[in-house]
Amino acid sequence: MRMGPYQLLFRIDVEHGFFSDGLWRDVRFLPSQDTDALIHRMGLLPRRTDNGIEVYFDQDRKEALQLSLQDSGGRFSFGFRAFLDDRSAANYTDCLVGDSGTLPFFQSSKGVQEDGRIRLHRARQVGTKDLCALDVEDLSALLTDRDLIVSPGFAVQITVKPKRDQSLEDLLRAEPINYLIRFATRKTYWTYYLLGDFAVDTASIVDLDNDVGFEPPEPIALCDKRPALAFRSKVALPLRQHSTCRFQLRETGSGRNKVLIKRLPVAAATGLHRHLVKGKEVPVSEIYVNY
Repeated sequence: MRMGPYQLLFRIDVEHGFFSDGLWRDVRFLPSQDTDALIHRMGLLPRRTDNGIEVYFDQDRKEALQLSLQDSGGRFSFGFRAFLDDRSAANYTDCLVGDSGTLPFFQSSKGVQEDGRIRLHRARQVGTKDLCALDVEDLSALLTDRDLIVSPGFAVQITVKPKRDQSLEDLLRAEPINYLIRFATRKTYWTYYLLGDFAVDTASIVDLDNDVGFEPPEPIALCDKRPALAFRSKVALPLRQHSTCRFQLRETGSGRNKVLIKRLPVAAATGLHRHLVKGKEVPVSEIYVNY
């Protein structure tokens, strides 16, 4: 792919299971201070894409690239911090936030081939093994003091170097490298709170696809003392931008099977809480239904 005299060196794509098209568009890549200096020294052109970043080199400045390659010990190292424009991203993203003092960190040296791209994590999706302590040298070198206050969502280190017996010219003529980061959507227990006339003992929630069951209803009192009937899913369900779950509220018993709500609302990225389920603290999506 060319833009005038520029040619693509590498690109990073970010995918996410929460979104219908699988693309995470709310990510901004900012170069570390050393990478920013390298980009200007080598005349590179970073360009934001729909779900990532591309880095181009000037074909008329290959000699400058050669000199920079020699000065850098035979490799180019590019470090980026990725900032998230959506404040609720941590709610619907699995393994985005770890314990205090950690951050997801991806390095091309640990990449895995997948369908013509290089996945920057071992498992198919980002997991807890991709969390890195902030004081690890490779990661800390990318961060500024401000990043310790307003933390990026994750960080990436891309190393570009010729293979053994490969010249820089051969490297630049080769196909550009396409890197991939794939985040999983968070799974939560969905809890419906029925209020008003819906909070009756004969109410039940039915999955029209017969995939998801709900625990027996539990009468509770909300914090404002209003009575409610709580239904919690038996399993954790993935949060989606447009969920395909089809839950229906019915009134059953005494030979009745009346539909009260044809399609219940689905869980949103907001309204996330942590409850004890089977003795373990887990994320729960609270959904209120009032009549």
